[in-house]
Amino acid sequence: LWWDMRPSPSYGTLEIRVCDGLATLEGTMAVIAYIHLLAHWFNDNCSWFNQIQPCPRFLLRENKWRVMRYGLDAELVLNIDGKTALVRNEIEMWLDITKDYAKKFGYEGYIETLREIMKRGTSSDRQRAVFNKTNSTVEVVKHNIKEFLNQTPIWDI
Repeated sequence: LWWDMRPSPSYGTLEIRVCDGLATLEGTMAVIAYIHLLAHWFNDNCSWFNQIQPCPRFLLRENKWRVMRYGLDAELVLNIDGKTALVRNEIEMWLDITKDYAKKFGYEGYIETLREIMKRGTSSDRQRAVFNKTNSTVEVVKHNIKEFLNQTPIWDI
């Protein structure tokens, strides 16, 4: 059984699987900060859920597939009428909504990292760029090792 989010009542935590898939600590911290901001916003605005119509399960599965396939370039299906939005735009919208929380927690640096990733690309984008330039999976692995050791994305490929 694969869990996207798994609550642990005994620890009072929520495991979110996306965080173990990022290439650098910098990127991981940016995503964790984003999740933390969202968690606080939803905790403080839980009545918001009563104002929206629940999303059908098939749309959740479709959007999950789209994001797995297209990453930050995915178009999310927002409703059963077929309205779509770019995932980047949705992330930006929520960054704007949660900006006061970012200030409160001192996460501005993490949010800038997240915006940089959205602007310049993810680890998979960088890996594809290395492969396209070198036609070598060995060079892709070397690039990943270099990023891991530096703990920061290497944008100049």
